[in-house]
Order: sequence, then structure tokens, then C-alpha cells
Amino acid sequence: MKALAPHWGALLALGLFLAAGLAVLDDYGVAGDSVFQRRGIEANLGYLLSGDLRAFVTSALPAEVDKFYGMAFEIPLIVAERTFGIEDSRAVYLFRHLVLSRHLITHLFFLAGGLFAYLLARRLFGNRMLAVAAMLLFLLHPRIYAHSFFNPKDIPFLVMFMVALFLTHRAFRRDSLSAFALLGAGVGILVNLRIMGVVLLAAVTALRALDFALASGWGERKRTLLTTGGFALACGLTAYALLPYLWENPISRSIEGWTTLSNHPHHLSELLRGALVRSVESPEYLPVWFSITGAPFALLLGAVGAGRVLALGMTAPLQAMRNTGLRFALLLVGCFTLPALAVMLLGFNVFNGWRHMYFLWAPFALLGAFGLQRLIWALGRRRLRAATYGAVGAGFAMAIISMALLHPNQQEHFNFLVDRVAADEVAPERLRGQYQMDYWGHSARQALEWVVEHSAQSSYEPPPTTANHPIGWYALMLPESARKRLADAAPFEVVKYYPLGSWARSARGAHRVEVYGNTLWTVESRDDLRAVHQTVRGREP
Repeated sequence: MKALAPHWGALLALGLFLAAGLAVLDDYGVAGDSVFQRRGIEANLGYLLSGDLRAFVTSALPAEVDKFYGMAFEIPLIVAERTFGIEDSRAVYLFRHLVLSRHLITHLFFLAGGLFAYLLARRLFGNRMLAVAAMLLFLLHPRIYAHSFFNPKDIPFLVMFMVALFLTHRAFRRDSLSAFALLGAGVGILVNLRIMGVVLLAAVTALRALDFALASGWGERKRTLLTTGGFALACGLTAYALLPYLWENPISRSIEGWTTLSNHPHHLSELLRGALVRSVESPEYLPVWFSITGAPFALLLGAVGAGRVLALGMTAPLQAMRNTGLRFALLLVGCFTLPALAVMLLGFNVFNGWRHMYFLWAPFALLGAFGLQRLIWALGRRRLRAATYGAVGAGFAMAIISMALLHPNQQEHFNFLVDRVAADEVAPERLRGQYQMDYWGHSARQALEWVVEHSAQSSYEPPPTTANHPIGWYALMLPESARKRLADAAPFEVVKYYPLGSWARSARGAHRVEVYGNTLWTVESRDDLRAVHQTVRGREP
């Protein structure tokens, strides 16, 4: 207990987050990609059990690109499902065998990322308040918080990026073979989860090369070579072991994976400032999404911190080159800016807002703590420092309030920087006409629950509500009785409100799921529903 006493603030905050997460766990839906992700992991497991690589590559995967997606996070969950005989879809995602709940495990992993943010910030600053602030900055991004319940792809990568940053700081401080081998395993898992993990792989390799160049003698250079070799070996073996597609030809298939995933084959046009764009053709795509979705005070702190670190690096270049705290801070700036610049300038393909780049929030949250430290130092008087802490506390409180008001649709959060009023429109639905909303269909669950509650039994046969149809994906979180009720539902249709939708927007018995007065989904009851469905499906596939 004495060992935990210095960390009571962080433990209290994490306890509150855990209690809140357990309270709202059943409020979130299933994202469409979760279904494909799970099928891909099942295909990997099937290959592990059968050894038939050709069948695995040609037919077992939901899509060709899925053979490059690693299984580090989800394979234990699939094994646990089979071990305990969990088959019902709601049980898979939610409450049966609670500790195996996909949504809970994903959220617990997210909270673990907050813990590592605290531990790393504690090492960087030696200050509890700044460390807790770094943890809260990491956890209180509204969109990322919502994704922490239903996103098994980008959230594990974000968390593992924070863990790998912690291991990087630890390895360079200890400069031991075991520390660098552990870091290598962590980076190997990171690369397995997403190809962007090569960012940290390249950064660590470059820093070890710099240490070798600056070493004072052969003994120090020999140690650097030994620890770097341990890092590279652990990283390569971990990444290789966790991606079956690499096993027969690791070098050529690693190159193939980088080529494919660095320019993802799914090129989607999405709304940005009222125009349909693709990120590969729009350098502003990522910075716009990043700036309009975070808490403004957190964005300000991160910008101040990054500016401060860069200024120190310019004034003390020798210190910035050697193994110092300043060099690690510059590493954080590089891990944030270089991937962002690569997306903007080299045309890497991202879509669905900036979810593929959520890992940028790990270094940015830590830079936010640097920004807070800078503001505290700049305001030398005790009262002004107290006012700074008070303002930051108010910022956290406002973030929590906005998240509570949007619940359970925090993934649609926009801050005041977004242009909420189009040039020619002041009516509701203005955001929906300017920016992509609910790209994963998470909020469809709320529409389906309304259908279950209000529909009467009849012989009407709606479009399929199975796991092979989008509406069926979103129903996976509903109880079995509710899923059966949907199959026998009266003539209701759940219709996603596409950004440029061509639907009639008023109908008998209509129900809407909305945020900020903008419709995400609508349920319409019409006598000619079948004909309407066919017409719209042809118009908006």
C-alpha cells in the first residue's frame, strides 16, 4: 500500500473511469469494421489450426487486404470464445463471461494506455500533477473515448503506441540488453497491429545509430551494437510470429504489406467542408479533422508543448542529440509531426475521419503536459499557477460535460472550431451537409432498439437482418429476442442518413437518432416501403 500511496490521484481517476465504463458499457453499438476484423482473426486462427496457407489467403479472409492485419490483440479473445463456447453475438460483444466481453476488454486496454501515459509522464516531469494531467489528456478525447468501447483496430494501436513510448524511454535510460529486447517485442506488436508502427521502429533505429556515432570508445560502441541487435531481433521475431501471412516468405511479403497498407486500396470519398474529397488528394484532410474534433484546451496545450520543445531543441542542439530528456521530447514531436506530414504530403490513404491516425494522440497528450509545464513556469507567482491549474481543470470538466451530453454518440463530437453554419444554410442538418458523420454506423443500434420497441408482429419481410447485411451487423449487440423481433418486424425500415441523402425527410411514424440537431439515422413507416427501399438502394448503393 505504501508503494501505491504516491499514485493515489492517478488510481482514483482510473477507478472513476472504470466505474463509468462499466456503467455505460451496454450503451454502445457494434461498428461495421468490428465484424470484418473478427472474421479476419478467425481466418488467422483457422490457418494456425489447419496449416493450409493457400486456403487462408484465397478464400478464408473477408478481403484481400486483411491478410496483412495482425492478430496480436484479438486472437486471445477468439480462443477464449471457443474455449468457453460463447456463440451468441451479444455474448461475444457484451456481458456473458464479463471478463471476456470484447467491449470491456477494449476499454480496459484503453484505460491501461492512460496508466502508461501517467507512468511515462511521471518519469519525464517528476511531478504528480503533470503526470495526472497527461493521463487525463490521453483519456478525455471525446471521439477516442467512444471508440474505446467498439473499435478493436485503432484503439489497441493507440494504446500500444503509448506503451511502446514508455518502453522506449525506459530502454534508453537503462541502456541494457533486456530493456531493448523488451522494447523490440513491444514495437513488434505495434507493427503487427498497424503498419504505421514502423514510425517508432525507424525512430529507435535512428537514435541508436546516433548513439553509436557519439560513443566515446569501442566499449561503448560495442554495447550500443549489442543492445540494438537485441532490439532488432526481438522486434523481427515478434512481428513475424504474430502475422501468419509472413511465415512462408517474410521479406517479400513484408514489402508487399507495406506497399499495400501504406496506400490502402479502399479509396473512399467523404465530406469535408461540404465537398466530397479523398484524403490522398486533399492535404488538409487530416489537420482539419484533428483540429475540429478534440477539446480546444487540449489542442492548445499540445501546440504550446510542441513549440516549447522545438525551441529548446534549437537553442541546445548538443543536448538534443545526446540521450537526454530533451531528445526524448523531440522524439515525441517527431512521432506526431512526421506521420501527419507523410499523410498530407505523400498522399497516404486515410478515411473515416482521422481514426487511422488516432495513435498521434499518444505523443500529443504528452506534449500537452509539456505545454502545461511551460505555462506554469511562465507564470511564476503561486496564485497565477493556481489559476492555470484551475483553467485546465475547467477544461477537463467541460470535456466531460460535452461527452455526457453526447452519450452514447461521443464519436460525433465537434468543437467550436468547426464551421457549424454553411455559407448558404442556417437550418438544422448543417453539419451533416459538411462533414462525414457516423461512418461506422455505431448509432444504428439506437434506431433498431426503437424499431423493436414500436413494431408489431406481422408477416412483413424486411431486408435481411443477418450478419451478412449491414443492418444485421448493427443488431449483433441486441438480445436474441430483439433480433428475432426485428426479423418479424412491421414495415419499418432503418435508413442511414447519407450526407447527401435523397430521402423524403418526413414520414408517418418517423423516429430520428441525432446529435447537434443533425440526423444520423431515421426510422420511417411507409406503406410503399419496399419500393422506396429498392429505389434508394439503386440511387445510393
